[in-house]
Amino acid sequence: MSAELILRSKELFARVFQEPANVIVCAPGRVNLIGEHTDYNEGFAMPFCIGKYTVIAARRRTGATCRITSAGVPGAISTFPGDSSLSPGPEGDWTNYVRGVVFGMLPMLPGGSCAFDAAVVSDVPLGSGLSSSASLEVATATLLEVATA
Repeated sequence: MSAELILRSKELFARVFQEPANVIVCAPGRVNLIGEHTDYNEGFAMPFCIGKYTVIAARRRTGATCRITSAGVPGAISTFPGDSSLSPGPEGDWTNYVRGVVFGMLPMLPGGSCAFDAAVVSDVPLGSGLSSSASLEVATATLLEVATA
């Protein structure tokens, strides 16, 4: 993973949330050498990681509110509940990937809820078949594991 991505995520976090992040997580992009969309149909797939990453700088919060920003959407902060009242955002909203992971992991989290501030920086190209959405989802799941441990 690039030290530049880590630095950019920390800087974005500090600029937006006015305090330093204390958790850094990442996940790589990936491609399927063979087997596009066959693994869930009992076919063969051979995915492998690439040298592009999604990095999330974050800090746990009290309560049950999640706030997230992205270098890819300058100036925007999305807020959503980190408890059972969580619902999808508008259609096409990039935070739905994060919301879906949070919702799916709620039963496994202490107290069935979470709260965090997070800043996302990625060099995985969007819409290029390199699994940028999966990279964001895996980084989010890793964040929840680390921040709620």
